[in-house]
Amino acid sequence: MPEITVIPNARVYEVLLTATQSISHHDPAVQDKSNRLLFNRQKQRLEYQVDAGPANQELLDAICKANPLTGDMAVIGKDLSFPEFTATILVRYFLDIYNPRNNGDGEGLFSGKERYTMLEARFRQAAICAASLRSFWNRLVNAMQVSAHPSEYDQELLTLFSLPRGLQHQVLRSLADDYRSVLALARLWYQVRREPTPQTTLFTEAPEPVVLRFDASSLHAEGGSRIVEIPAISANSIRHQLVREPAWCHLASRLDLYPNDPGKGPVPAGVEAIFYNGGNIEAGAKQPSNPFALANEIRWRYPSLDLLGGVTDSFDLGESRLRVGAWIVCRENAKALAGSPATDLPAARESIFDLVDDESRTRMAGRTGVGQMIYNYESLCTGTQVLCRFTLQPFTPPLTEGALQAALHWWMNEDRSIGGQSARGHGDVAGEWLVRPEGEDPLRAYEAYLETNLQELRQGLVDGTLGTKTKVVS
Repeated sequence: MPEITVIPNARVYEVLLTATQSISHHDPAVQDKSNRLLFNRQKQRLEYQVDAGPANQELLDAICKANPLTGDMAVIGKDLSFPEFTATILVRYFLDIYNPRNNGDGEGLFSGKERYTMLEARFRQAAICAASLRSFWNRLVNAMQVSAHPSEYDQELLTLFSLPRGLQHQVLRSLADDYRSVLALARLWYQVRREPTPQTTLFTEAPEPVVLRFDASSLHAEGGSRIVEIPAISANSIRHQLVREPAWCHLASRLDLYPNDPGKGPVPAGVEAIFYNGGNIEAGAKQPSNPFALANEIRWRYPSLDLLGGVTDSFDLGESRLRVGAWIVCRENAKALAGSPATDLPAARESIFDLVDDESRTRMAGRTGVGQMIYNYESLCTGTQVLCRFTLQPFTPPLTEGALQAALHWWMNEDRSIGGQSARGHGDVAGEWLVRPEGEDPLRAYEAYLETNLQELRQGLVDGTLGTKTKVVS
């Protein structure tokens, strides 16, 4: 067992990634029927400048007067809040403009039987990305692949776009959070307006038209912040791609083990799984009588497991000593970047939404003509920068720190990719150090330890004992 030496302070490493190819990174748990994938997103509170004073009462009255509620909408919509009312108007304008195109078949992606499915997903996505109603409309028109609206709608749209920014954020929140009910209301309103004499299906007689009125003095923006889903690189993905997988590849190469076919070489698949993905406890497994002692011995034998943790067939090896953070360098992440050299980069003054690009792919048809499908997805453009911070807990042994250095060096020299779809030309990045403790003594000590104990460490992997006297992995 190596000599016990620890460092009482936290050690911080920062690596800056600069994309040389666009980055594809999507959440597999988020799916819809719109054949479009959003970039992975996380909710974040963003601060903004609140408009001074209330909204203009004349402006609110003009919006309400131009959009009276008729038919069933006179009853269903009379209790709408101003953000809900405005969100419904915007979506109804879209229906008014594009539903009649091509003899009622619509236009672009807003056509055919799936038009409302396409619209629902895309106007929510546009609301998530937009910082204003003007930006929302631009993104929606582009996403639906429709032409510009006719000039007679300029006045109506520009009136909505002139609302105070704080109110616009509330409307965007309604579009993003209540998108299904907003679309249902807009569709009903559109159908009611098509009738020369508004009909009703809920009442024996059509209700009288209603012109809503909102008190401008009560419509102040709700604080100077807004919850927004912004594109994000998963820290767990960075942990795996920059540390866990490279740490295992480095260890295997130093021990003359080549992990090309898991479970087919001298190392059991369960052993490789501990290093590659953390492993799994077997169903119904019983802990040995001394799991704490075994876990400590394994962590000292294999510093990369002390760094990252894992589980054997029957017990946990304990908590990881490594904390990982990953932030796209952009204006929205200014607080997270504070204190890092990355805060002075030009990219730190750009909006994350300016870095998002749309890409399209066609799954080609086979010889029988079956299987072709066009789909598109979001990516981050070439040149996007990502700050990765790796923090070692206080009292981390030098060999464990050496395992981290070895993993990062291996990734920089042998891999240099993040995210997914690398086979389709995504994810290649250049890595450079921003912050790291001086010297590489831990790395040299770790390399020397592996060389000195090669046979013992190799045998512990092959026989599943991980250097103990007990077989802990089958």
